[in-house]
Amino acid sequence: MPVLHLTIFISLLLAGIFIVCFAAEAWRKKGGGTDRAALLPLLEDDEVKKSTKDNIDSL
Repeated sequence: MPVLHLTIFISLLLAGIFIVCFAAEAWRKKGGGTDRAALLPLLEDDEVKKSTKDNIDSL
């Protein structure tokens, strides 16, 4: 019987961790995720350089 209780506890713990991580990721997504970024058209070379410079400056 204690093994069953331990199994249920660990299962609920893992489910809770998943729900918290999922909610945090959904809340954190402001501009879309990797799926959306993969569907965007490619940038021209000068736009890539500007984008990279802006990203480095924001760090």
